[in-house]
Amino acid sequence: MNARRTLTKIVGVTQTAIGGIAVIFAFLFFYNVFGIHSMIGVTKNGVGFYLWIFIIFGLLSLISGLFLYYEES
Repeated sequence: MNARRTLTKIVGVTQTAIGGIAVIFAFLFFYNVFGIHSMIGVTKNGVGFYLWIFIIFGLLSLISGLFLYYEES
């Protein structure tokens, strides 16, 4: 396995992990586990916006990381 392929797999796994953490944080944020809303200072009206941001970022990171990991070269 050459260096480029190894680096691509490492970056893919890292990016997938970051995306997974972002999606998990979105669910924790939605259910206000550990009082996250008050820590961040978000009103009840702003929760939906932040939830969409976390989910979109997480899913795009997951998909991109999986594409990097399974890249054929």
